[in-house]
Amino acid sequence: MDIEDYISINKKVLQIVGFYPTNKVRSFFCISCMFPIIIPQMIQIYQDWNDLSIVLEVSSVLFMILLGMSKALVCTVNSSNVEILINFLLTDFWQSAINNLFYGNLEKYAIQAKNITKGYLFLIFNVLLVFFTLPLIDIFILEYKGMLGNDSNHFPFMALYPDSFYKFPLYEIAYISQIIATSICGLLLLAIDTLIATAVIHTCGHFVTLQKSLNNLNKSCNLAYQLRYQQESSKKIIKNIKYQLMRNIKYHHIILRFCEIMEKNFSLILFLQTMSSSLIICLVGIQVSTSGLTDGTKSMKYFSYLIMALSQLLLFCFPGDQLIYQSSMVSKTVYSIEWYQTSVPIKSEVCMMILRSQKPSYITAGKFYVMHLENFNAV
Repeated sequence: MDIEDYISINKKVLQIVGFYPTNKVRSFFCISCMFPIIIPQMIQIYQDWNDLSIVLEVSSVLFMILLGMSKALVCTVNSSNVEILINFLLTDFWQSAINNLFYGNLEKYAIQAKNITKGYLFLIFNVLLVFFTLPLIDIFILEYKGMLGNDSNHFPFMALYPDSFYKFPLYEIAYISQIIATSICGLLLLAIDTLIATAVIHTCGHFVTLQKSLNNLNKSCNLAYQLRYQQESSKKIIKNIKYQLMRNIKYHHIILRFCEIMEKNFSLILFLQTMSSSLIICLVGIQVSTSGLTDGTKSMKYFSYLIMALSQLLLFCFPGDQLIYQSSMVSKTVYSIEWYQTSVPIKSEVCMMILRSQKPSYITAGKFYVMHLENFNAV
């Protein structure tokens, strides 16, 4: 198992936006590329403040772009810690599982993380493609009907420009600037969101690997009990149990430490995501309830906003739910091992492991909102 087979897409996108390896010049360049669409959208909201439908439609997109920019700023400012986390995820953390006899259990979760990354990439690409092509389709239809006028030019995302920007060649320049800005925003979201999801899902795989390894200790305990009258064989097995137990305790400590690092680095990003997704869902809901779904173009936009907001939230809540479950299963696994069948003096170590694993690991949004499916349903 080579980790490059599972995280190649993540590494490539992180490199493009300058997060891994760290390139702050590239990161700030990506952030600055979003201003050509943010400023016209803010002007649009200011100009049409009394028109609720315009304010809601522009705000939905603006919140998503500001979310991408905020996440990028957090990662750029905290770039040293983020790079340490990624390095550990791709090297020592992965190797700690490979050194375990049951490392094959990690592969299922690594494949799951890779498929989620591919699915999220496909979702972002399709949402952007819909927005990029809708104005062109409208222009083509109007031209076909002979109704094309000077005011027929529209942009992928609603924003207010000077009158000269609706004519050649400034219209084409503004159109391309929106494509570039939103594409970079999509890359930033893809890089950060899939990094968090991948880190959490891989951690779930490590917890499962640990559980399988502990289950194997139970078999050794049973064997030691069966051979209790054969002193030489029993001593060898008991010695092996002590060795494997200490390895598993160390492995458990590594996993828990990585969970703490994730919580420290991702908590603020997840808080921004939760707040933004909640606002976008509310804004889209108001748009649908006030304007209905009679306009096909607007309906497609509303649906895209909603799917994107829900997918981003689910991307963190689903792995977060798995993390809570798999980490709590470690306690049950240790507790089920029949230690009494051996004479190994390990009571204190086992008790400490049970006590620590009784508190499930999790990731939070802002230290107070646990990311799991129950809270996803609540949102």
